[in-house]
Amino acid sequence: MTGPETAAERVAEFRAHVWDHTIDPFQLRFDTPPPLSQDAWRALNDLVTALSNGESDEQVAAKLLVAVRENPDFILTVLQFIGSTRNKILTDLRASTAGQNLRIPQSPTTLHRNAAVWAVAGLYIALRFRQVFTPLMPLIRGRRHALETLNRATWPGWIRQERAKRQGHEAENRLAILLLALGIPFEPVEKAENPLAQDAQVNEISFDLVVPSRNAPLLCVKSTLHSSNIGQYGTSKDLLEVRAAADMLRENFPANPPTLLAMIDGVGCLSNRAGLEGILTTANEFCQFKTLWKAAAIAARRLGREITIKLPEEHLESHRAFLSRCGAMVRVETLDEPLQPAPDTPPGTQAGEGFVLMGHQ
Repeated sequence: MTGPETAAERVAEFRAHVWDHTIDPFQLRFDTPPPLSQDAWRALNDLVTALSNGESDEQVAAKLLVAVRENPDFILTVLQFIGSTRNKILTDLRASTAGQNLRIPQSPTTLHRNAAVWAVAGLYIALRFRQVFTPLMPLIRGRRHALETLNRATWPGWIRQERAKRQGHEAENRLAILLLALGIPFEPVEKAENPLAQDAQVNEISFDLVVPSRNAPLLCVKSTLHSSNIGQYGTSKDLLEVRAAADMLRENFPANPPTLLAMIDGVGCLSNRAGLEGILTTANEFCQFKTLWKAAAIAARRLGREITIKLPEEHLESHRAFLSRCGAMVRVETLDEPLQPAPDTPPGTQAGEGFVLMGHQ
């Protein structure tokens, strides 16, 4: 068996398998906005008409109130069009009403339920609606395609916050789905259906997944996923968390430390080479979306279960050191055919650029 790769070798592997988020179905589902419904178009056009007729912010806010009472989610469309977010309006309202004994709700869709809150929120939105739409009124009023164009233009900024939140949990979700399909026990099992489920705590350190359980950990997973430049602070923060996890596992399990696996991916991680190197070398092992099969191999080995990994021939040499560390419990076979998207060709469960199946075939 060989030891771990050097920092340079691990960074080279990371670069060779970095996630192409531009073609990933997860990312693509956020890139295309849903078209405006007929009701949303009519309500927006009514607000634009009110501006065109010279109505005041109070009158515009009153018209918006009628619309959100009929459909509370309509306020989200308006927030998108004025360049706000779900959180920004709430934090802005809390700042502007500090000392007024007003309780700002947790969701924009419930702002209309309290008249005192709406008195502030309605004017907040009306003012920004006026700033955005007044220059566009000659182009937009009565023209649905113009509003649809604005919908597409404002969508990326609106969805960025939601996408970032869910993207951060996508790695552990895919790993949880893989482990569940293979019958490998892990916690929290809810992560296979709800990526936002609470993490597993081991001695007050949070892990995205633990195999087989938080009470008897053998494999502990820290995941981080960045599709955009996060700079020195972002990667350094990730590194501090990985170091804290590594220290805890060594101190609390000296006889048989659990394997610390970093599931790390995305071009954003390349924005801080030192932080990336630190994560890749502090963790015992790492994997990416394309090398998700590595996580299955580690989990099976730590549990003492046999597993078969099928890989394209060109990958066998590039992962020689890792495969050597896996030992006899992990059997490696060459894929004779190009990788297919169907999980039954060849038999097994697809895991990135490889296939895995429990047992030796």
